[in-house]
Amino acid sequence: MAETERMSRLAENLKSHVQEILDKARFGGKASIQGSFARDTWLSGEADLDIFASFPPTMDRREWTEKVLPEIRKGIRAKTIDRYAEHPYLEFHTEGVRVNVVPCYSVEKGQWKSATDRTPYHTEYMKEHLTKEMRLEARLLKRFMKGIRSYGAEIRVGGFSGMLVETLILHYGSFLETIAQVSKWKPVIFLDIEKPIVSLDSRAREFGYILVVIDPVDPNRNLAAAVREDKLWGFVASSRQLEKNPGIWYFFPPKSKPKTKAQFYKLLERQDRDVLAISFEHHRIVPDVLWGQLLKIEKSITEVLTRQDFHPVRSTVWSDEARSSAILVELDTSILPEVQLREGPPVSKMDDSQGFLDRHLNASDTVRGPWIEVDRWAVDKKRRILSVNQLITVALKDSRLGLTIPSQLNTSFHQSADVLENRKILALLGREGFDQALSEFLAAKPAWLKTHH
Repeated sequence: MAETERMSRLAENLKSHVQEILDKARFGGKASIQGSFARDTWLSGEADLDIFASFPPTMDRREWTEKVLPEIRKGIRAKTIDRYAEHPYLEFHTEGVRVNVVPCYSVEKGQWKSATDRTPYHTEYMKEHLTKEMRLEARLLKRFMKGIRSYGAEIRVGGFSGMLVETLILHYGSFLETIAQVSKWKPVIFLDIEKPIVSLDSRAREFGYILVVIDPVDPNRNLAAAVREDKLWGFVASSRQLEKNPGIWYFFPPKSKPKTKAQFYKLLERQDRDVLAISFEHHRIVPDVLWGQLLKIEKSITEVLTRQDFHPVRSTVWSDEARSSAILVELDTSILPEVQLREGPPVSKMDDSQGFLDRHLNASDTVRGPWIEVDRWAVDKKRRILSVNQLITVALKDSRLGLTIPSQLNTSFHQSADVLENRKILALLGREGFDQALSEFLAAKPAWLKTHH
């Protein structure tokens, strides 16, 4: 109770403070408390406060960025961070609580002008529909989702938003029923709590997602659009495990014990594949933008590695969100043989065969052949790129290899990209969150997956 009272006091004080600033500057905005605290579905010890400032739809968005937010920042006098990904807002910490001050438009339902205009309607909807019991069930589901790392719609996580979790509880009625139903999910999953009976297939296809949960305040919006497939199926798999093998570790996973350099060294020695970190330094950018770009780099690097025969098996992204990031990749080999077998056309195809012979018979990079293997031509060619290190170096200069680095990280990646192999990766130890990321990557198993006791 003490925590609730402290949070309520803090929320009310901040709301009045923001209202005062708005009134004084004559912006005509109205401050309100939104988010999980307003809906009473927040998690103890982890509450964020969302203070919304809603403005008439006539106000120009530039005014938010250039006048309103600077004015609020000045008035709050806390160390604030401006977050301008898709939507400008302020973030600061006070009394150990993270506070977001978010502008939105006060519009009629469906007349949305910005990404956050639906939030006040979400709050109102959940306050009206969630019973007291359901709020507890929603907390339980949030705690579970947090434990299995599928909670949070920010790009870094790619998981379920608070609103999505609450909608699942409204739809299924309780935590246990949600777990039971989610265990049976198959693609495509389509839920619409406002219109429970609807021809699912056609509507689900319209959205083009595997998981479609219709936003109860906006029938044209999929609440689950931000959920990545690995987070969706992680939720399904852990729900099945929880039913089979219940335990507290799903909700409160044990913190991984810090490892010494020597322990990491041993772990890497035991890997039967090569592990790489492609690390680089960069300037600070808004986390959502940064993670969006890092995930694109990861995809592009693994595609280039695949095309060049390095056979990447899995990869992940690490970042300290301030100045350094790395793509971790596990691959079959980081060094390729100097000769590459190239299959040619069937001998029966006359023109193709002639073209193949013209290309390879006297070419300087032909090592052996061409010869006929059963029914088609084959030739051994000299490989241009033999190591991942060389591949990244060449790919940064030669666009034909198809490595694409998104605009905001392009310069820093070109200037500082460094390929660290196996033991050399340990040079990154000690950086914010890296030890844990490497430890989990090498373990290659989610913390909730345990053998039956």
